[in-house]
Amino acid sequence: MFRLLRRMRRDERGQAMVIGAVAMLVLAVSVMASVSIGHGVYEKIKLQDAADAQAYSIAVKEARAYNFLAYTNRAMVVHYSAMLTVMSYVSHAVYLDQTLRSAASVLKYIPVIGAVFAAVEAALKFWKSAVEVVSRVLIPILTGLNIALWLAQEAMLYSTLLDLVTSDGNTVIQGTDPKAQVGVAMTHGTGGGNPGLSVLRAVTSTNYSNLKNFLHPLDDGPHSSGSVDLSDPTGTGTRSKLLRDNKLSDPDMAKYRLLMGNLANAVRRRWTAEGEGPVLIGRRWNLSLCLALFQVRIAKTADSQIKSFHEDFENNRKDQLYAADDIQIRVRPACFIGRWRTVFQLRFRAAADAQGGFHQEFGRRKTDDHHDWTGITPFVTSDPSFIRPWQYHFGYPCNVTVLSKDMGAVSGANNAPFQMKNLSENAFMKNVSGRIDAEGEIVGDGFLDMTWKYVGGYRMANGDFDDDADHFRQTTGGMMAIAVGRAVYHRPGEWKEEPNFFNPLWTARLAPVKTHWEDSAMRLMIREWDLSAGWFRNAFNY
Repeated sequence: MFRLLRRMRRDERGQAMVIGAVAMLVLAVSVMASVSIGHGVYEKIKLQDAADAQAYSIAVKEARAYNFLAYTNRAMVVHYSAMLTVMSYVSHAVYLDQTLRSAASVLKYIPVIGAVFAAVEAALKFWKSAVEVVSRVLIPILTGLNIALWLAQEAMLYSTLLDLVTSDGNTVIQGTDPKAQVGVAMTHGTGGGNPGLSVLRAVTSTNYSNLKNFLHPLDDGPHSSGSVDLSDPTGTGTRSKLLRDNKLSDPDMAKYRLLMGNLANAVRRRWTAEGEGPVLIGRRWNLSLCLALFQVRIAKTADSQIKSFHEDFENNRKDQLYAADDIQIRVRPACFIGRWRTVFQLRFRAAADAQGGFHQEFGRRKTDDHHDWTGITPFVTSDPSFIRPWQYHFGYPCNVTVLSKDMGAVSGANNAPFQMKNLSENAFMKNVSGRIDAEGEIVGDGFLDMTWKYVGGYRMANGDFDDDADHFRQTTGGMMAIAVGRAVYHRPGEWKEEPNFFNPLWTARLAPVKTHWEDSAMRLMIREWDLSAGWFRNAFNY
């Protein structure tokens, strides 16, 4: 018996088995920990991808809406330029009718060559009639097209707003991560479906924030620090006054009328703006004759532009499509010396306005009322807000997407995407301290828990439970992702133009999460946010 005991004590066989068992346990724990951590990283990547996709998708919608505004505004400017060109033809036709046609009506009685002047008279008479008929038809059509384009702008704004408010991004988010939940998990981790329009506790609804930031670059939109008037969120009612009142004394009306009028005047062709052409039949020419006793200069000038008048001017004319072709005869007593003196002036002018338009031919005598025009029609313009750029995003709209995922931090193993709860339930993995957590379970220090049950921490330095961490778990289910998208005005090369709705240069991109209106969300979710921000301010003298 004693011999057997001595032999067993000296026997070294089986030692590797003990070491192997311990090593296998450590290896198994390491593998399981790696798998759990890897799966958590995978789930977070998927959730962040879903948030990025949704934020970028919203930014694309905003950029698409702004580019649509730019295209339609440019089309309106082209239409106004076409109206001015038409009125230039009318004015020029009146000039030809009152000069060359009048002369031809007399010269046609000259033998032999009279037939030529008769043909000139008939051609000019036909040209004047044709130009007037075309202008009377074309100007109302172009005006109607501009009103239709404005209505299309308003429809685009409202449809984009409706998409931002009512859509929680199921198509984009669920297609990227089916387990993602929009906003905060208001079901507190019960996996009860997508909450849609949710509120991040004290923070404003993310959809409302997206709506507001989409609107604030509009000239009639809210400021980032303001609120949206839901009765007229896009300012349609303000812009529609152009069709009803159209008062230049109203600042809102003045800014629309003067901006669009100036833009239309800026893109006029040279022939429309100042005239050009050969002597006698052109819109602008000079003829200087040096006679024996005096010098004569005949100057033909032209002009066409959109004018905006005060509502009390000449029976409330307001906006006018104006065109002029004038002749001025000046003389001076000797060639190349002396002062010029005007001896004759003949004005040929045409205008279209709300009072029926007119042809003004001699002095102040007005004839041939026609060419109705309602004036500048509404359009959507932008407010780049460079007064407080850090608050108004430099005229760029931002949108925020907040997603969460139930990782079983509150609801347990049944709803969690992946966990190893048996590791925490195995007493071998615990260092029991006797503390009781919020659910009445015994907890310990240093045990390996891979259930997301204590994500964010479970107790503070004084031994009390961390209410912030518990709040994070309750509202997110254990995992959260935030992304910010932004519609930006792309300026290629040395482009210096401010953001506006007249050039279709808007594009989408992701932006830093830290912007002024989700700062409160960061403070709510991350305790160290204010502390780290203070460090940066002190370090960089911000």
